[in-house]
Amino acid sequence: MLIALFLVLVGCQEKELSESAAVAKEYLEQQGYNVLTYEGQLETYKITKYKVDSIPYHLHWSLPGNDPEPYFNKIVEVEKFIVNNHPLDNWECCDGVKSKGKVSTYVYVVEGQIVGGYSAPYGIKPSAGVVGGNWSLDGKSVE
Repeated sequence: MLIALFLVLVGCQEKELSESAAVAKEYLEQQGYNVLTYEGQLETYKITKYKVDSIPYHLHWSLPGNDPEPYFNKIVEVEKFIVNNHPLDNWECCDGVKSKGKVSTYVYVVEGQIVGGYSAPYGIKPSAGVVGGNWSLDGKSVE
């Protein structure tokens, strides 16, 4: 019984965030978003002109608030969180496609600094052919 209780308690503890994930989480909370879950580090890559000119990176880096040039040849860590209290919480589109009251956010962290990112209504993949399917961290599109 005691061992089972211990395993439940250990399993329920939130895993410790990496430095870049902690910075990203703090940023999201400062923006007024309620962080529901940390989904992990999506990817890490070197920011180059070639990389940000290719799909899907171009779609994300060209969003409002994202300027890759100052970070060329640096490593970006992309941290994914699910949040609510975000402008895309109640997003709706064509054919009944709509958000589920929460939003996937992808935060760009370079050398411990937030340098941009993107977001999408939860359950809708960015760049999935949905009209306006690419949004900045604060829910703005290029349009």
